Amino acid sequence: MDAGCFMGRSFRVGWGPNGMLGHCGKPILAQQEVTADEKFKETFSILHGSKQQLKLGGSTDFTVTLEKVNVTPFASEKDTILSKNHAQALEIQLDHSEHVVQGGCPMFAPRPGVEALHQYAKQAATEKEEIGTHPDAETVEHTSLVWDLCVALWGRLPEDDIDPNSYAYHMARREAVSRWLSCSAAQKIDKEVQEAKYKGNGPLGSIFSHLSGRQISEACTLAQEVRDHRMSLLLAQAVGNHMPRQMLKKQLGDWEEMKADKFIHKDRVKIFSLLSGCPVWHTSEDRVNTCEGLDWKRALAVHLWYMCPPSATVSDAVEEYDRAFQGRSSFGPYASAPLPPYLENEGENILDESELEDANPFAIRDTCYHLLKLYCNRSHPLERTLAPTASTANQLDYRLSWHLSQVLMSLQYTYLSDYCQASLHRNFAFQLESLGLWEWAVFVTLHIEEDRRREQAVREILSRHITLSHKEAETIKVQFLQEKLMIPAAWIHEAKALKARQEKQPHDEAWHLMKAGHWNQSHVIILKHLASEAIINENYEYLKQFLLELFPAERSSTIQDWATGGRIFLDYIRIIENLEELKRGEPSAYELERLQPEVLSLCNRVGSLPCRNAKDRLCQSEMAKKVANLMRTLLSLQNQCMTDKGREYIPSRLLAPHIGKLPMPEDYGLQELKELTRSYMLEMTVGS
Repeated sequence: MDAGCFMGRSFRVGWGPNGMLGHCGKPILAQQEVTADEKFKETFSILHGSKQQLKLGGSTDFTVTLEKVNVTPFASEKDTILSKNHAQALEIQLDHSEHVVQGGCPMFAPRPGVEALHQYAKQAATEKEEIGTHPDAETVEHTSLVWDLCVALWGRLPEDDIDPNSYAYHMARREAVSRWLSCSAAQKIDKEVQEAKYKGNGPLGSIFSHLSGRQISEACTLAQEVRDHRMSLLLAQAVGNHMPRQMLKKQLGDWEEMKADKFIHKDRVKIFSLLSGCPVWHTSEDRVNTCEGLDWKRALAVHLWYMCPPSATVSDAVEEYDRAFQGRSSFGPYASAPLPPYLENEGENILDESELEDANPFAIRDTCYHLLKLYCNRSHPLERTLAPTASTANQLDYRLSWHLSQVLMSLQYTYLSDYCQASLHRNFAFQLESLGLWEWAVFVTLHIEEDRRREQAVREILSRHITLSHKEAETIKVQFLQEKLMIPAAWIHEAKALKARQEKQPHDEAWHLMKAGHWNQSHVIILKHLASEAIINENYEYLKQFLLELFPAERSSTIQDWATGGRIFLDYIRIIENLEELKRGEPSAYELERLQPEVLSLCNRVGSLPCRNAKDRLCQSEMAKKVANLMRTLLSLQNQCMTDKGREYIPSRLLAPHIGKLPMPEDYGLQELKELTRSYMLEMTVGS
């Protein structure tokens, strides 16, 4: 199809359910070989890992193409591990949330405190142990690192009664962050030590690696093993007072002055420079950078442990590190930039001038770095902290961003803009929908603050995913929505009514519209699709269960044309049931007198029923014929019959005024006319 002829210039990119993308032109996701130079660019595509679904027509620029966008290359509803991890994290947030009802719609918000934070950290550690070789292992590992840092910065301390403004509190936080830095570097340090051992590069590189993770004891042991006892003695004083640092700095200066440092191994000078608190040392022939080859976390760690005084806080160390990687120190940029794991390339990510914070305020930084900046400065932009690009290459993966935003809100970081909050909720809800966790997507959208948008988002999700199935899994989801999320039952029934209309199931549509409180719409569906067939097949109980729900005055008063629609059917069914019951016993005169006006009224009203098609006309005819028979039965029970030669007949004067008002077809009308003529002739014969 030529979209240019169909929509012209008004055609635009259109998004459908579950990430379906419709656009004009050639397929974006056509399978192509990606070169090494293009691989980095591909990392930032929002269509990363997506699959082409459907292409209409040829491959011209005017072709309508439908493609599916995946959140991650491996995410799917069949991935039970991924779905389970998502659900467990959301259960933690649900257990630590508060809810109120605003504008008729429930609203959830995180409960203040750090309980949820510790639960997240515990769950992340469990997932890290169980993830194995799953494609999501790298993201899970980084998520665990983020939660552990949050615990170090804001979690519970061993001493609960410390004043947050006291020196002891800041030192406790410094120690907690130090432990986090050590743990985050442990795996890389072990790898470097093993590589140095196999390559035979000597112990100096391994000693420096141990120092970058504050593994002082291991560094001293390694120095003693090679009988470098003086080095071991210096290492033992690495994190002590400032006197050893000053003495080492003076020694380095003397070596430089005498040009003796050219006879000393560069790695040894590097260790001495680190122990002296000098990040960069200019020897007589070279420049020694202690942060060379270190990732940004270890670069921050060496600033905290060796270059800042022992009494320095985390904020002081972060400020020193900022100067180091931004080039605002006297040595220029000498430390690695705080890039997220998927962009990190150790030793080769020194920033150039265009990547400085002042030149590019939207430069990508690691989530952990943003959290450290947020701890140091409560006004640090939350938008950058919660951006998916700060933690993962999949820009549609909002799971860590959303959960982190809820934890930060519970810690009173509440200045995220309304637009960013709503965008975060909507994007994460989309991600959950794509994984088949649509009931949890409802929970996420219930955090939107604006009442109208929150209700609209919930209703849209329900309309997309609710089904008419009565399977156990579907029933559990509906119970979860009503019992845990406090979703009004009317919303669920409205969504089911919409699904029933889509699937052309009028019975279910009418029933759910009725349960949703839409009496008038349910009445219309009953008259249009159900009533006529039920009357023709004499399935009176089936139709009666619908009509009795609509009968109460507070409901029927809101239904348009109730008196000329559903009320006629209900009265018709009731009269049939009453006469059948009276025929089985001995009716009293009072009961017969009470029933007669109802039958006479029904004779006058059957003709008011709307007839849209042949089935409705057949139904009306059957009802008219049945009402005529009911009239005869009632008169016979009242002993108003006359006898002629042993044959009973009802006087025509009692039947004719009412039979004539019934909307009968020609064959039924002729039959009734014959009966009335016979009765009239018998009356004339008897009278003569």
